[in-house]
Amino acid sequence: MFIILISGLIATANSLTGGSQRPHKRDLKPTPRPTVSSSSYAHVTANKDSIEILPAPDGKGMGAFAAIDFLKGEWIGEYTGEYMNCKEVEARYWGKRKANRHDRKWRNNRKRRDQGLSGDYLFALDDGLYIDGEDADVSSWCRFANHASPRDEISQCNTETWSVSRGDDGVEMARPQLWFKALRDIDAGEEICYDYGISYWERDN
Repeated sequence: MFIILISGLIATANSLTGGSQRPHKRDLKPTPRPTVSSSSYAHVTANKDSIEILPAPDGKGMGAFAAIDFLKGEWIGEYTGEYMNCKEVEARYWGKRKANRHDRKWRNNRKRRDQGLSGDYLFALDDGLYIDGEDADVSSWCRFANHASPRDEISQCNTETWSVSRGDDGVEMARPQLWFKALRDIDAGEEICYDYGISYWERDN
């Protein structure tokens, strides 16, 4: 696969075509989270990738925990979800554009299935493209990975995000993929964490 490092330490992407990043967290107040069904796609992918979804320490809600040992450099999961363009994100989450009938239909569909609408699970890729991991029916277990700072004295930051834009045959993918890769050896029972990056915690001016 042709791979571009998105973020080893600060969850921002500096690809060959320019920078992209996890968008700003617009409201630092805790957001109520809908209960994610054990039959959701998020849980299905967790079972497939040897991940357990369990309550996380320090009031972080649910978290992703390794069910087996992972080696440094090993691919441990793909961050999947809905692909959105910038206009859709602006209308559905940021209030920067008036919602059209497609946006309203999307919102009603989320509400009907008790899926979140916080916008906290967005990853910005290149060319105004985003992956939204909030809908657990189409998003992988990676949505449960919590933040950890690599600057902590005892860092829990053990994962980094990579953008994959070409297949093994070198052919460019229609849409880039986002993968989690182990920064170091991860023991079974350890929580999977990565650095969300400074921009995620900043309020808009």
